Order: sequence, then structure tokens, then C-alpha cells
Amino acid sequence: MSQQAMAWVAVGIYVAVTIALTIRGALKTKDLKSFAVGSKDIPPVFVGLSLAAQLTSVATFVVNPGLIYKYGVAGLLGFALAAPCGVMLGLVLFSKRFLTVGGRVAALTVPQWIGKRYESPMMQYLFAVISLALVAFAVLIVVGLAYALGQALGVPAFLPGEAGGAAVYNPQFTWLIAVVVGFVFTYMMIGGVNTSAYTNALQAIVMFVVAIILLGSGVHLFFDGEGFLTRLAAIDPNLVSVTNAASPYFRNLFEIFFCNFLVGIAIVCQPHVVAKVLYLKNEEQVTSYLLTATLVGLVFSFLMIVGLYARLTLPPIDRMDLVVPTYVAATFSPIVQVVIMLGILCAGLSTLEGLLLSLSTIFSTDMFLPLLKRGRSDLAPEAEADLGRQALFYGRLLLVVTALVIIWLSVGQVQNPVGGSVAIFGMYGVYFLFTTTFFPLAAGMFLPNVGRQAVFVGVVVSGLTYLGIAWFQVTTMHNNPAFLASMAIVMGWLATFATHRAVAAGAAREVEPVAVREVETA
Repeated sequence: MSQQAMAWVAVGIYVAVTIALTIRGALKTKDLKSFAVGSKDIPPVFVGLSLAAQLTSVATFVVNPGLIYKYGVAGLLGFALAAPCGVMLGLVLFSKRFLTVGGRVAALTVPQWIGKRYESPMMQYLFAVISLALVAFAVLIVVGLAYALGQALGVPAFLPGEAGGAAVYNPQFTWLIAVVVGFVFTYMMIGGVNTSAYTNALQAIVMFVVAIILLGSGVHLFFDGEGFLTRLAAIDPNLVSVTNAASPYFRNLFEIFFCNFLVGIAIVCQPHVVAKVLYLKNEEQVTSYLLTATLVGLVFSFLMIVGLYARLTLPPIDRMDLVVPTYVAATFSPIVQVVIMLGILCAGLSTLEGLLLSLSTIFSTDMFLPLLKRGRSDLAPEAEADLGRQALFYGRLLLVVTALVIIWLSVGQVQNPVGGSVAIFGMYGVYFLFTTTFFPLAAGMFLPNVGRQAVFVGVVVSGLTYLGIAWFQVTTMHNNPAFLASMAIVMGWLATFATHRAVAAGAAREVEPVAVREVETA
């Protein structure tokens, strides 16, 4: 059996298993709440595996190693050391608090959590709109996934040009993108969390096996000839430097360590990440959930060293997004290539599931349900449940429109990637999302005296800082999404605390004359 035939069989088996889990999930999905956060009977280890799978997207397996291939050790320190440390700290800080407050206010989504915490329907709707930035990250996942599947199934993104000319885009690749998006959107719309949590756990196990295979494939490079770093330095001395002045993202220690660490903390504030803890039954399950996610996630974070393996073993590759597919094709036997393709498929679909589930739930809970309930109070439980089902129906319809947008954007990024890699396009969108979401979540959990006015000002300032630095090209680091996010977070916190102090001082001035009059009267 040929490698392509084995790949098609493997994909067929994967689809059959997913359909079975979807049917199981659909039978347990009775209303909007069970669609959004499940039936609260999912074991915490499974939820932890689900979180690790969604945090470790196809970007980790396919896209980011291409950046490491291009920029070397400096990128590895930023993406595989500083950022994971920030993510682990963020999970420890936010998970239990988010579950506690989320359970108290009965929230199903991050925007709803924010709206109820600050008693502001306007903020809930605002963050529902901001959450549309998840579309950019979904595009990153779809493109990386399509590259890997295309390599295995014989549907390349580009075909050789005539008479040795430039490669031309393969129209069949558009159909591959459409099938991938359509398949995931369909089963997620049907099964919701009760499907996603179990498919994610299965995906994480497959991904773990593939991660070990990929990590082991280059171990011999550390012992061959003159040594790993020496051979890299012979290709380009910048590849072994702690900072890479020739790169657009790892030029100094501030970009590499501070920005990526701070971004790692804020990444936890993405709707499909922090809301995962709401699947748990109680706080006692948080420890095993976090331990599972952290240990498995650490193994996944080491995967980006594959970019350096490829740099030592492959001829020069112009397109960073094709580094891992090319490395896999050149390094492994056909059957192992199929196993790796399944792992990459799992990595992509696991994160894509989380993104789509978050978008669908946000559409239903934070956009349509408030509109359906407007002007209605004291609804009977049956009437409220009926409105929830209507909102879920409309949310699913809007998700179909979103799927078409993702397909269109994905094809555009394959043909003309922003900054040379679809990773940059995805980062611009998702970094803006978690940068603005960071303030209301952190303040809502740990700073109960900070009111919604101060938080809202912080959100506005952080958003304007992010967009302003990029638009007006402030400093040479303006093209680095991690730098944009870090500066936006810092400025947003300064604005939040300044506004809080001003509001507190104004309230004190209003109270003081009243106290003076009471003394004089006495």
C-alpha cells in the first residue's frame, strides 16, 4: 500500500471515530448550557488533556518550528522557554479563581463572565465582538493543517511552474481547506463540549506519541561530527546567538524573554483556554486538571526544536510554513509519516474545535440571547430554556458564515502570507484579543475594589496602544505582535490604576463636605 493510500485510510478511521464521539456528545447536549460547558461529568484528567491539546495547536507542530528554522536559538528561547513559563504561571493564577467567580455568576463564556462580574451588558457585548479576533487564529490553524494534510494526501499547495518557472497555486488546495473547515464546523455544531472534551483527550494522546517521535528524530544530531551548535553556527552565526539581530521578532532580550513571558500569561485569557476550567465540577478537580495540562504541555513546547533539526538536515527552504512537512517527508518512512500526519491533524483539529466552540457559544450566549431576552423579565424556566435553544440555533447559523470567512482568509494567507508566515497573521489577531481581555479578568478576580470604569479605560488604552504602535510604526519593534501586546498590557494597567485612583479621590471629595456639615450641625 502506498503512503498516500495509508494516509487516506488513516484519515478515514479518524473521521469514523470522530463521528461516533459526535453522536455520543449530541445525545448529552440538551440545551445551551450543556453545549457550552458540558454535563460536568468529564474527568479532570480528560479536561487537562483537552486543554493541553488546545494550547498546543498545529502552530506548535508545523508553523512555529518554521520560525525557529529561520531565526535559530533566539526563537527557541522565546517560544519554547519564556512563553511556556508564562502560560504555566497564568494557568495557576487564573484557573481556580475563574472557576469560583464563574460558578457564582453562572457564566458560560468569557464575555458573559465579564458582563456579570462588572454588571455591564455593554461590556459583555463589547468583548463578544472583540472575540471575533479568534478568526485570525483559526486561519493560522487551518492553513497549517492543510499544509500537513496536503503533503500526506498528495494535494500540494503549489504545483511546479511551466518550463522551470515559479510555482503556481493548486486550486485543489482550496477544496482541501473547505473540507477541513466544513468537517470540523459540522461536528462541533452538533456535539459541543461533550464531543470536544473527549476528542481533545484522544487527540492529546496521539499528539504526545508523535511529539516523542519528532523529538527523537534529531537526537543523533547532538552527537554527530562537530556538534549541534557548531554546525548551526557554520550555516549562520545568528542561529546560535541568544539574540538574533537579523530577525524581526527576537532582536533583543526584551523581545525574547519579557514580551514572550508576559504574552504567555495573557494567552491564558483567551476564551477557549481560560473557560476550559468551567467544565470541572468543583475546585477539588483543578489540581489534577492543571498537573495533566502542564506536564503534557511541556513536552509539546519542546517540539519547536524540530526547526533546528530541519536546518541541519535539509537544503534551504524559502517558505517557513513548509519546513516541517518537508522535514517529515525527507526523514521518515511512509508509515511513520502517516502517524505524524495524524498527530498534526489532531493538533490542528483540537485547537480549531476550541476556537469554534468558543465562537459558537459567544454568538449564542453573548449576542443573540440578550437580544431575544430584551424587554422580557421574570421568564418561566420553560420559556428561558426555549430562548436558549433559539439563541443556540442562531449562533450556529452565524458560525456557518464564519466558516466561509475563514476559508476565504485561509486561501489568501496560503497565497500571500503576512510577514512570510501565516503565524504572524494569526498572532496579530489573537494577541489583540487576549491583550484587551487580560484586564477585566485579572482585575475581576484579584482586585475587587477596581470598578468597571477603571477597567473599561484600561481596555480602551490597551487596544489603542496595540493598534497605534502598529499603525504609526513606533520603534523598530512595531512589527512584533509580542511587543505590541506587552506594551498594550503595560499601558492598560497604568491607565486602569490611574483611573481607579482618580475615581476614588473624586468619591472622597464628595463625601468630605457631607461629613463636615454633619459635624457643624452637631
